[in-house]
Amino acid sequence: MKCFSISVVVIAILYAPYLLPDPPLPTNPSELPTAVQEWFKRGRMVDINGHKIFYIQLKCSNRSNKSPSTFAILHGFPSSSFDYHEVIDDLTSAGNVILHDHLGFGLSDKPVANFTYSLSEAAENTLEVWRKAGIKNAHVVAHDMGDSILTEILARRHRGMLPSYFESFFKSVTFTNGGMKYSMIKFRISQTLLSNVYFGSYFSKLSNRFYMAEQFSKMQLQSVWGPNIDVATRDKEIHYTIQLCNYRGGSLIFPKTIYYLWDRANFEFRWFAALKDLDIKVRFVWSDADAVSPLSIPNYFKQIIPHMEMSIINDAGHFVMLEKPSAWIDKVIKPLI
Repeated sequence: MKCFSISVVVIAILYAPYLLPDPPLPTNPSELPTAVQEWFKRGRMVDINGHKIFYIQLKCSNRSNKSPSTFAILHGFPSSSFDYHEVIDDLTSAGNVILHDHLGFGLSDKPVANFTYSLSEAAENTLEVWRKAGIKNAHVVAHDMGDSILTEILARRHRGMLPSYFESFFKSVTFTNGGMKYSMIKFRISQTLLSNVYFGSYFSKLSNRFYMAEQFSKMQLQSVWGPNIDVATRDKEIHYTIQLCNYRGGSLIFPKTIYYLWDRANFEFRWFAALKDLDIKVRFVWSDADAVSPLSIPNYFKQIIPHMEMSIINDAGHFVMLEKPSAWIDKVIKPLI
């Protein structure tokens, strides 16, 4: 009888995440922090393949620059274009800028039913955002998951699969701090758990419905910031990131949006050949203290892309544009002006 009672308790605990409701999450921009609300006001929504994608398109603020370049920015997982709010003014001083939130992230739609968050779909959406925004050519700067979206686009370019609109689109490409070489990623516990095909969905329900997700996310994000940063700034930025993840249930679909990791593992052979043969300027700008995407990654690509340029930002972690915005501008943007 005692064993039976214990079994009932264990089963009840295991099934509890499926019986409890999801936590209340923000569904309106007015429920987000003031800084994020101001970011939302700077952008607009565009319909892409039946879903609304948030983007910001800004003209160069420097009137002395008569023919400014355009910088197209791609954000990473699990964040959004808001990662660049500390550098946006310097970006617009240097040229025109376009940023967007990938589907499932930030202020964009977060579809659940009958939708897979593959890098292929993200690439399709990115190209359509650029086309609808009327971008003719750009320096493309990517970070984290954005690196892999960019490599998928470049693989299509390499194979002659891009629409004619993009024939002369790329002025340069810059990769920053991303797990582009799957075997070299220093996975966080959350990445391992959420991407597990058997346990990911259960872990997501467990952490969200027992109100543990926010604290767990905070701990995981803290672990990838640099070692000598201002803690108050770090925690403020992490709070913004978590709120944007929670917006309209984004944190509930992490097991879907993290699917991009499997694409990374499966399509390296396709992407690396394209990078090796690129006929445009290729740059890698990396920080030296990234706990998830270490310097071994750009060093690996230096062996297969002999013509690539590499620059290192010292004493910084994964989110350099937030940790050291001035250094990010100096290393990433100024060499392209």
